[in-house]
Amino acid sequence: MNKSKFKPREYKVGDEISYALAAGIRYGTIVRVLGDVVEIEYEDGKKEMKKAADGRLRLLRRRSEEDARRRYYSEDVQEVRRSEIRRR
Repeated sequence: MNKSKFKPREYKVGDEISYALAAGIRYGTIVRVLGDVVEIEYEDGKKEMKKAADGRLRLLRRRSEEDARRRYYSEDVQEVRRSEIRRR
């Protein structure tokens, strides 16, 4: 019994990824998700379709996590500004 079954990765639109090549690494963003295939737009503007299970494809940052961090930061900044205004 093999307990280490491969679990396919789940990508979302807007996720930042890296793709390993023999000559280096390319960075890009997920533009579309079509089942087990993703469309990637690289930094240089080129687009390619890759299988989500490709071992050379790595997730760098989730789009939703980035948005959550921005909202959390801005709420903190707003709270400090409000407290400073009240002190004056």
